[in-house]
Amino acid sequence: MLLTWMSWWQSLSAPEQVFWGIGLIFSLLFIIYLLLQIIGHETDLDLDHGDVDFAFWGLRSLLAFGMFLGYALVVALRMGSGLWVAILAGGLAGGLAAWLSYLVITTLLRLQSSGTLDVYNAIGQKGSVHLRIPANQKGTGKVLVEVQGALRELDAITKGDEIPTGATVTVDQVTPEGVLVVRGIRE
Repeated sequence: MLLTWMSWWQSLSAPEQVFWGIGLIFSLLFIIYLLLQIIGHETDLDLDHGDVDFAFWGLRSLLAFGMFLGYALVVALRMGSGLWVAILAGGLAGGLAAWLSYLVITTLLRLQSSGTLDVYNAIGQKGSVHLRIPANQKGTGKVLVEVQGALRELDAITKGDEIPTGATVTVDQVTPEGVLVVRGIRE
């Protein structure tokens, strides 16, 4: 079998050997990259130092560019195109693959959510007192309030009179320490 591969390789022209080499090397690198991702290595080469989370020329895009460049060059040569037409076709195919890789990854990254609670999203929400809140900021109580789609139990203070357990409150502000400032409301 090795002799079959060797004879096939030797039957190729020099440009075809180079182009097959490019495609095969980038395919091997892509397989290694996938295996590393499967076992938990989270890495990407970021050549852009801007504010973009995923640069166009990230490792995924470079691997896609290299694979499509090499194989498109081979296909163009096999179809009878000249060397320069093949290089142009390979560059276009590689560029398109890199752009599509970038587009897919950035679309997927936009779908992710950190899951971190931003307590400032509680401002303006109504909730109920779970543990009484002492008057005039003399201590903290607990309120149940829906924040970011989930019911949360958070520390709360009030600037007014004591608010008993079970009372309905509205969140007016948040202290720098993340404690809710609430006021009682009548329903």
